Amino acid sequence: MYPFLELFSARSHTHYFQHTRSFYIYRRVRVIALLLAVLQSAWIFVDQWLLPAEVLWPIAIARLVSSAAFLGLFFWWIRPYSRRLAMLRLLLLFMVLTVFHSFSSAILTLYGYEQSVAGYQFFPFMIISMMAIFPLAIIEVLGLTLLLTLVELVTQLAHGNLGDVVSVNNLWLLLVLAVVAGWASVNQLNMLLVLHRQATRDPLTGLANRRLVLEQLENDMASCRDDDQPIAVLLFDLDKFKGFNDNYGHAAGDIVLKEFADILKKQARKKLDLPGRFGGEEFLMVLPGMDAKAASAVADAINNTCRGVTVQVPSGERVGFTTSIGVAVLKPGETQSELIRRADEALYRAKDSGRDRYQLAD
Repeated sequence: MYPFLELFSARSHTHYFQHTRSFYIYRRVRVIALLLAVLQSAWIFVDQWLLPAEVLWPIAIARLVSSAAFLGLFFWWIRPYSRRLAMLRLLLLFMVLTVFHSFSSAILTLYGYEQSVAGYQFFPFMIISMMAIFPLAIIEVLGLTLLLTLVELVTQLAHGNLGDVVSVNNLWLLLVLAVVAGWASVNQLNMLLVLHRQATRDPLTGLANRRLVLEQLENDMASCRDDDQPIAVLLFDLDKFKGFNDNYGHAAGDIVLKEFADILKKQARKKLDLPGRFGGEEFLMVLPGMDAKAASAVADAINNTCRGVTVQVPSGERVGFTTSIGVAVLKPGETQSELIRRADEALYRAKDSGRDRYQLAD
């Protein structure tokens, strides 16, 4: 089970997990929106048997309008990794259903058919049950529950039946379903967090693995281009690491890798930078929004920190370690592989210049 804070609010999620969850919500909203667009229009033919003539056409028009709104959500493909847009899409999905229910309920009540037409009374329960489809944090579940409960209270007040037995029972059932759907939604979020960590984390150091680093570097490059912001990468190689393993053993090497990973975590800006294990004793850090000067300052700080750190190896000795760093800033029109290649060339220049230093790429 993940810490409560990560389940309570999406603000505690890393920048990179937010991308994953946002895309997950985006895809599910599109699928549900398409299904609802088809069902809302197709249900007009069912309404011909269920609804009296005087209310058929207003509700049919409302169904067509809501179907058009759902199609708009389906074709809204811009920025699928944005957390804000993902939550906006989800809110619009719920609000279109809620507005349709409020309108159809008002029409049925106006003509005195509210209790005589089957199906429409269950709309609030269907809407709130849909929360179970999405991986939501507790505070998001509470917000949607509050919104839908307020709509139900206003609807009951407008119909003049607020406080009677049937209305109280409906409100109680709505809240019970909200608890069940909310639990399922938060549990989905928990499983997504666990699976994301297992699929994207290096088991030894706890840093991002090569797959996540490359995926998120590509996403961050696109975002920084859109926002006209710089982005830099630092490529690390622990100096003489093979000799270290030969002298002290692989268990000692693992201790050094873990200690270096902790240094990268402390130097990284929370929810912005992504340090990862690139392979063996190589590490990569993605620095969105940083130019050459800022990235060089981070590299220099990491060099200085490594010089002042020692680790105790299984033999009982305390030994130090250093790292060489290649620094590269994205150029206009440059691809991911070209950016990493320049960082790698700078790294080798740093090693050829005596190691334990950083070198800025050309």
